[in-house]
Amino acid sequence: MGLFRRTKEERFDGMLGVDIGTSGIKIVEITPDKGRLQLSRYGYSEPISATKAGSVLIDDAPQAARTLRKIMTAADMRATKAVASLPSAKVFHAMITLPVPKTTKEDLRPLIEAQARKLLPLPLEDMILDSKILDKDVSVKYIRVLLTGAPKVLVAKYVEIFRLAKLELVSLETEIFAVIRALVGRDKSRIMLVDMGAERTNIAVVDKGVPYITRGIKSGGNLVTQALATSLGVAFEEAEAMKRDLASSTSVGFPAPLEEAIKPILHEIKYTLQLYADQDFHDNSTIEKIIITGGSSQVPGLAAYVTAALNVNVYHGDPWARITTVTEARPILDEVGPRLAVAIGLAMRGQDESL
Repeated sequence: MGLFRRTKEERFDGMLGVDIGTSGIKIVEITPDKGRLQLSRYGYSEPISATKAGSVLIDDAPQAARTLRKIMTAADMRATKAVASLPSAKVFHAMITLPVPKTTKEDLRPLIEAQARKLLPLPLEDMILDSKILDKDVSVKYIRVLLTGAPKVLVAKYVEIFRLAKLELVSLETEIFAVIRALVGRDKSRIMLVDMGAERTNIAVVDKGVPYITRGIKSGGNLVTQALATSLGVAFEEAEAMKRDLASSTSVGFPAPLEEAIKPILHEIKYTLQLYADQDFHDNSTIEKIIITGGSSQVPGLAAYVTAALNVNVYHGDPWARITTVTEARPILDEVGPRLAVAIGLAMRGQDESL
């Protein structure tokens, strides 16, 4: 689902997935290979320090464009078309119900827009609104419609970045849809996705590939790093390096100093599970599994720790599962994969609109 859509006739010769996050830019280039998607190249900028993180790159289009081109040059990327992610915190999500139309030709747009006007944080005229009808069964009385909206001002910033970078911006979509494409695909299970970034953790409950609930909390890897720094009495930068070393180690068990830092995220996961259980738009309220991803999800023992705390099976997502990769490169790809999950999902867009 995207706020801009590519045409069905457009040939797919390779696509860049560009994730402009609070800690830097991540890019994945994917090309078609004998009916499958193949990883061509990837790259990312050096992480922005916690004191400078935020929407710095989005608000500075020339700097963002220069950083983007620098990564592409270093990685020898050649695609000229890109799909980029909009930060979930700045995008509106909602699910509405409407009466089933009397005929298949009835235009639902006025009804959708009327409902949206009641819910949007800005006037409809200041937003780009996308909608997806979820129910095709005409025997029901009401149909569900998934709404996604982004401020036009925000979209304009992305358009400017890619114009300066001399790239064709094919589509914009929110981070969570990219993560669903990379980690869920056609899996029809009821899944919770937890994407742990540097500054923010995004949570979504996905049923049959549709995000019924999306939530976010301003808590992520930087808090984990700070907890480690405080516990060990070292600088933030040194603690960040130690955290990355931990992620690539074979140690077991969740580090005790990090338990306090992870509590806000754990609380939000519990709240979202309860929120989903209380809804009446689904037949079964049981979440079958939780998939965690993002650079901050790589702390050893995290999956087992959350599994024990919630009594729900928790797994690390593999964003490369639907991508052809070089076998010899898998150790390093498995290490960087969680950080690139959004970019991977973005780059996959366009090859198959059902993903």
